[in-house]
Amino acid sequence: MRLILINLMIFALTAVIFAAEPCADKKKLYEDKLDAWKEVETKMKSTDITKAQYDELLPEYNKLWEESENLRKDYLKCKDESENLHKASYNEGIQLKKDKNFKEALEKFNEAIKIKNDFDEAYYQAADVCAELGDYNEMEKYLEGLKNDEDRGKIYYKVGNDITQTNPDLAIEYYIKMAKYYKPDNAYYLIGGVYLTKKNDPEKAIDYYRKALKVDAKDHKTYNALGGSLVELSSLSKNKEEKDKLIDEAVSVFLKGIELGSKGYRKYYELCIRLAQLYNVQGRAISALEYADKAIQYSKDSKYSLGHLERGIALIKMKKYDDARKSLNIAKEDFLTKQAVEGWLAEIDRLTKK
Repeated sequence: MRLILINLMIFALTAVIFAAEPCADKKKLYEDKLDAWKEVETKMKSTDITKAQYDELLPEYNKLWEESENLRKDYLKCKDESENLHKASYNEGIQLKKDKNFKEALEKFNEAIKIKNDFDEAYYQAADVCAELGDYNEMEKYLEGLKNDEDRGKIYYKVGNDITQTNPDLAIEYYIKMAKYYKPDNAYYLIGGVYLTKKNDPEKAIDYYRKALKVDAKDHKTYNALGGSLVELSSLSKNKEEKDKLIDEAVSVFLKGIELGSKGYRKYYELCIRLAQLYNVQGRAISALEYADKAIQYSKDSKYSLGHLERGIALIKMKKYDDARKSLNIAKEDFLTKQAVEGWLAEIDRLTKK
């Protein structure tokens, strides 16, 4: 009975070894053949062997060497193929994903993970496929297997972008997760955008834009968004003192963005025109004119309607009515500013009749 148990244990151990190394049988065949060749080689190297005995062993020596070499190649081929099985499944998954066969792709990525349980790329792609399928609970399970935190953050970034329109609250949750692992300044910027455009909450947006600037104080677009949110919040306030304070802060924010220079920010002209608008609101016509001109310059459109509108307003305040008319007539060509222009042209008529 004891002997049977021992044999069963040996069998089980052998099965485990073979399962752990799919090419174990080929390896054993090779090693056994090599041992047989070495045994013959040892005999041939013996000092007691005669020439006749040596000649008799030589064909067997050559045959065993050739057979062992063939078995070695067979084993190495098997080993190479088995070690790359995970890559084969992964590559199939990638193609299926490209073809938008997401469920089949997920099966392949799972196969790759079963073969190689630390295969980071497969975990990432599996999580990404789950995101495509909208199965966020399953996605989180695959993210747990990721060692690369940045990749985890990229998945949260993708999901946040995908659901911003349909589920802004959940998008915010995923952007917050993103901030832990990947580009926190951008995550906070995106959260600010959701609060501003989807939840009509400029005050909360301001909080997150400020967070973003603490991480990266040289980001034009965040200054632009923060300044715009401050203006939006001022329009909701009924307290003049609070309104003025928010506008002053917005002016300061836009100026900081402008001070970064135009390099690397194609919407630099927006910072300029927004500042011109605020200066006109504050009655600072000379400054408004300066930044309206800059807005036209950096927009690279000599007929930039918003620039000419604010330019015209500033010139009216400076009582330069003829110059104001020229700018306003340019702005009038754009239907977006036409109505506002007509009001200011009427104001010129009213002022010049006095």
